[in-house]
Amino acid sequence: MKKIAAALLAALMLFLLCSCSGGKQTVLTVSGAEIDSEIFTYYLDKVIQRPTDYGLTNNPQKDELRQAAVNECGKYLYANTEFRNRGLSLSAAEKVEISERVNDLWVRFENHYEDIKVSKQTLTKIQTSQAYGDAIFTSVYDKGTGDAAAETELQDYFYSNYVCFRTVCAYFTSADGSSPMTQLEKNELLASFDALKNNNDKEAGTFAETVQAAGYTLSDSVLLKKGAEGYPAGFFEKVYSQAADTVQIIVYDECVFAVFKEDLKAKGESVYVNYRSSCISDLYSEQASREIEEYIASLQVEEKSGRIDRIIKRLK
Repeated sequence: MKKIAAALLAALMLFLLCSCSGGKQTVLTVSGAEIDSEIFTYYLDKVIQRPTDYGLTNNPQKDELRQAAVNECGKYLYANTEFRNRGLSLSAAEKVEISERVNDLWVRFENHYEDIKVSKQTLTKIQTSQAYGDAIFTSVYDKGTGDAAAETELQDYFYSNYVCFRTVCAYFTSADGSSPMTQLEKNELLASFDALKNNNDKEAGTFAETVQAAGYTLSDSVLLKKGAEGYPAGFFEKVYSQAADTVQIIVYDECVFAVFKEDLKAKGESVYVNYRSSCISDLYSEQASREIEEYIASLQVEEKSGRIDRIIKRLK
C-alpha cells in the first residue's frame, strides 16, 4: 500500500483534472495538487445535504463538514490519478453515459448548481471521476469468470443473499382499510390462505390458478435481497429457509402472506449474471474503502482557511 501511495503522490502533479483553472480560486492544495473552489463546493454541498451519509450527525459542526468535504476531495484525487496509473480507459458508451447523466442533472438542478456556484464543466469532472472510481474497483476486484475460485465465491454469495418468490398479501383491515377486522373475519381470512397452501401441488401455474379462483392477486416474481426494505422483519429469513416450489403462510400482526418460493437456480444463470456486479460490490466495497482511506491519510493537505470558511458560510 505504501508503494501505491508513493506512486499516486508522485503522479498527482501530472494530472490537472483537479487543478485550478478558469480563474477559480484554489481552496486546497493536496500533496501538490490544487483543488478549486467549485470542486470543493460540490462535495461540501453533498455533505451538508446528507451528513449521515458521511458518518456525521444530522447537525454536524463546521469543522466536521470541512473535514468530510476534504476527504471527498481526496477520493476525487485518488480516482483521477489511480485511473491513469493503471492505464485504464472509459469506453465510448461510458463517456456517453456520463454526458447523459450530466445533462440530466443539469436540467433538473441547474438553479441549485448556479446558486452554489458549480458549473456544468465541474459537474462533468465530478461525474467522470466517479466513473473512474467504478472502473478502478472493477479492475481490482472483478477477477473475471475465468477465475473459478472467485466466481464460486460470488455465486455462493448470490444464492445465500437473494430469494425469489411470488406472493399473495392481505391486511387485517376492512375492505376500505378504515377499521381492523373482527377476530371472526381474521380467522376466515387465515383459513382462506391455508386453503391456498393446501391446494398447491408444487406447480406455479396451478398455484396461480388457485389464487385467481379464490379472488386474490398473485404478484409477479420478486427477487429480494437480504436486508432490503419493503417487507416485515424476518420475512427474508423465513422465505430463505422455505423449500423451493412450496407455499408458506407467514402471519404478522398487520397482515398475512402466502408465499410461493421459486427455485432461483432453476431460473437460469442469467439472473445471477444481472446481479454479479452488485455481488462484487457487496463483497469488496469495505476493503476498497479502507484502501482509499489509507491513501487519503497519506496526503498532505494545505487549506486556504479563509476561502473555505466563506464557502461554508455561503452554503450554510
